[in-house]
Amino acid sequence: KFDGHDYILEALSKGASMALCESTKFSSLVDINKPIILVDSIEEGLEKILNYAISPIKVPVIAVTGSTGKTTTKKMIVKILEEQMKVLSDDHSNTVWGNAVLLSKYTDEKAVVLECAMDRPGEIAWHVNSVDPDIGVLLNIGDVHAEKVGGIDGVFKEKKDLADYMERTAKPLVLNIDDERLLSIKKNYNKESKLITFGKNPESDFIISEIYVNESGTHFSFSYYDNTIPVDLKVCGEGYAYDAMASIITANLLGVSIENCVNSVEEYAGGNGRFEKLDYGNGVSIINDAYNANPISMGMAIKTFGSLYGNEDYYTIVVLGDMKELGNMSERKHKELGDLVKSFDFDEIYYVGEMFESFGIGESVGSADEVAALLNERLDQLKGKKVVILLKGSNPIGLYQVPDFLKKLGTIS
Repeated sequence: KFDGHDYILEALSKGASMALCESTKFSSLVDINKPIILVDSIEEGLEKILNYAISPIKVPVIAVTGSTGKTTTKKMIVKILEEQMKVLSDDHSNTVWGNAVLLSKYTDEKAVVLECAMDRPGEIAWHVNSVDPDIGVLLNIGDVHAEKVGGIDGVFKEKKDLADYMERTAKPLVLNIDDERLLSIKKNYNKESKLITFGKNPESDFIISEIYVNESGTHFSFSYYDNTIPVDLKVCGEGYAYDAMASIITANLLGVSIENCVNSVEEYAGGNGRFEKLDYGNGVSIINDAYNANPISMGMAIKTFGSLYGNEDYYTIVVLGDMKELGNMSERKHKELGDLVKSFDFDEIYYVGEMFESFGIGESVGSADEVAALLNERLDQLKGKKVVILLKGSNPIGLYQVPDFLKKLGTIS
């Protein structure tokens, strides 16, 4: 663990104009000629700064959270809204401090779209109390950061803080009730509060049906009232149907017609490292899904890759890596995904990380650069075949770097 107070002097010497400091830590700071703001706790201080940053903003603020799909949903919402209005958002801010910096850049935008991440107890509550969202979006509950909050029940408790805030303030909450834990929120939600639900569940306000995935993208329909609308996405994976549905509902709450919402979201082309297909002229394709990994997203990646390419037309190479921060569930979750991989007839399987024995299938490889060296050799031997490679693992494993490593080796261009 690190204490940011230990870096105050260094930060000030490198150009920071002031610092936030807990009162009990101030005595350790000497020879400072820049302002120091003393607070009882950094969290409370940041919350007040964020309250101040958002106070002049009189436009709708949207807060998106969930264990997976947050960034994609945020980007889809922005994609839709930007056809109608100027939007404040960015690709990177998902912490309280990051969103405080983002909000400080507000000028004349007509909506703000924020991603709210969590990797410790109380962070979602801290986030929503700071930004006072007008619309909340809660996507799903999974094992992400479970070791930091006492398991998946702890994850649910933390994410539910967004729902509790929206219920308490009687502001709209967009909720995926195909997630069993989130369904429990619906059952106990105040009838006077505004709850909009979606999913395959027939009790949903927006009912998703007929999801299928092919190489051109993800296709589904949704029904609301007496209308049924088809949607054809350019991105591959069943989870994208849920992200798209949440974004359509959210933008519609801000006055964008359902038709315009669908037209815009169908143009969403995906993001780097999120089931991103990289085609090379030598018959090789890489599916780079290595931005990060958790049991939900890795399971979806394996299933989608298997359904699209697990046939005799392709030579499939699967490269997977550890999923981090799963705590005492790590061994079981890695084994479950190893069993899932065994259900497909992939041609080659490689694994990077400490959980290889739990994963239980494939060949262990030491690092991302070693993966690139191995693939460089194998692709030379597989010339003439249609080779598709899946890369999936937590960000620290570094599999997202493999395409660049291969370019440096001259394997692909």
